[in-house]
Amino acid sequence: MAATADDTDIGHLTKFKKKTGESTFTTLAEVVEFDPPETTRDAVEFTHMSSVDRWREYKPGLREPGEATLTYNLIPGEADDDTVAESFDTDVVEEWVIEYPNGATVALKGFFTSHKHATPIDDRMTGAATFKVSGKPVVTPAV
Repeated sequence: MAATADDTDIGHLTKFKKKTGESTFTTLAEVVEFDPPETTRDAVEFTHMSSVDRWREYKPGLREPGEATLTYNLIPGEADDDTVAESFDTDVVEEWVIEYPNGATVALKGFFTSHKHATPIDDRMTGAATFKVSGKPVVTPAV
């Protein structure tokens, strides 16, 4: 069995940042869970009357950049909640960056499609949001 690579890590210190200026970013400070987008690709059917042995045939179609979801510690109307709410209200595709603990990044453009709050009686309040990616994410490996 192969050993686990020394560079594997936990998600702690992963950051989700909004571009706010030419080279400035606002980091969502209290994210507790982040699921990066899952990229997928359509399968376009090209089966025809002469397809061998009645097997369906496919070719790769368009790629889908997916959605990211995040959960953060909620301070209603402040901090991360305010950043998400402002972005949700802009109706603009914005630039964001996912930064991993090893320095690798994923630059993407998108917008929030949902934003909600949870206020349980016996646990921390949280905010949650879904972020729709628009176009191709740009991955920069760690150096």
